[in-house]
Amino acid sequence: MTHMQRRMFQWRGWIWGLTLLAASCSQGGVLQSSGGFHEVLLMGEGPDKILMIDIDGVISNEPIASPYGGLPGMTARIRQELEIAYHDPNIRGILLRINSPGGTLTDSDIIYHSLMEFKKTKKVKIVAAMGDITASGGYYIAMAADEIYAHPSTITGSIGVIMPHMEFSGLMKQFGVTADPVTSGRFKDIDSPYRKRTPDEQKLLQEMVNQQYELFIGAVKQGRPRMAERQIRAIADGRVMTAADAKRYGLIDEIGYLDDAYKRLSELAGFPENRLVRYANTWATGNNIYTNAFPIEGGF
Repeated sequence: MTHMQRRMFQWRGWIWGLTLLAASCSQGGVLQSSGGFHEVLLMGEGPDKILMIDIDGVISNEPIASPYGGLPGMTARIRQELEIAYHDPNIRGILLRINSPGGTLTDSDIIYHSLMEFKKTKKVKIVAAMGDITASGGYYIAMAADEIYAHPSTITGSIGVIMPHMEFSGLMKQFGVTADPVTSGRFKDIDSPYRKRTPDEQKLLQEMVNQQYELFIGAVKQGRPRMAERQIRAIADGRVMTAADAKRYGLIDEIGYLDDAYKRLSELAGFPENRLVRYANTWATGNNIYTNAFPIEGGF
């Protein structure tokens, strides 16, 4: 396939995806189409819908490799799901299923912010259901929920920020290797693995981490209003904990299963009879401001 053919194939898929989105919005968000965006019914019946959104794996907006090229990352995908759901008048709530050890602070915050804005403008409820692990950035995102359920075996917590660093100066010395960079300022190679940090560098980096940590604390304060700040800070030292301990500390609301979280969300939303749905192939609906890879659609 030539470069021009690939480009035509790509643009054809993009236009096709936008057509699907327009059709889905005009039909209340329901669309069934082979190979393209569609809404999947998981259970229930009736016109009102609860949308399940997955936060699964490391939280990042890195493109996802596929046989058809790079697909949009998690941040872009969730933003796209929320944009589709916003135009569906029958969406009554979000069931947020989280199974993640965390990820980048920025992407965690973007997803959290997107969920908060959706909840505010759409005036719906969100319930989070934790899986095997919902720690660090995963817990950060859970703060957008009105209530949080954890599986009995969930590991959660890890409220904190880390800036990884490895230092190889000792190993380099053994092999007679030295580093001699030319920099424009004394902090330019602040994270160099080839030497030990200076006290001034350590202080500067610690201040940066502390500022990012306060963002996390702020999200927890807003998400867990029944907890006093001193209670939050007492356990916001990076520790992980079981679901039982998380409930005892006030970091979650209940211990239960995904079905329990769905039932509770239906009650909170005020629509006990509804359909639980998810979206498939949201990349076929086009791009949004967080899309950093343009997918090549196949199967035409």
